[in-house]
Amino acid sequence: EPQPLTFADTAPLRVTDSATVAASPGRVFDAFADTASWPRWFPLMHRARWVGPETAGVGSEREVALHLLGAYRERFIAWEPGERFAFTMTKSSSPMARAIVEDFRFTDVGGRTRIDWVLAADPRTLGKIARPALEQIMPRVFRRAGKQLERYLG
Repeated sequence: EPQPLTFADTAPLRVTDSATVAASPGRVFDAFADTASWPRWFPLMHRARWVGPETAGVGSEREVALHLLGAYRERFIAWEPGERFAFTMTKSSSPMARAIVEDFRFTDVGGRTRIDWVLAADPRTLGKIARPALEQIMPRVFRRAGKQLERYLG
């Protein structure tokens, strides 16, 4: 069930965290925009590809697959180079949530980039049961992604 960007602030389940990467916001955004690179630095992701004619910007779509969590089709709802990158789920094989929005914001902090992340979801029954574990595990996954992204950008 696709959601608007405001869902990131109002969802029944919100997991947030931050990571700092030794690169400019523009360079970090470019890595995020390079869908093919995600499996190299984002934990659990083993496949990512654009679908449709658009490969950038609001309205473009990609398909990703995460170990243990399923496959997803995502539509971009924010695309602000160097500042913001957000998508909503349009299809999923996961039994965890009815709706998901992920929102990433990039802030320059003295030549480095702070990435603020929100995972917003409307959990299904299994997601509600797994909520305590998700609230502990997902921030760790995100912090690990930040470290791996920094190494990837080298």
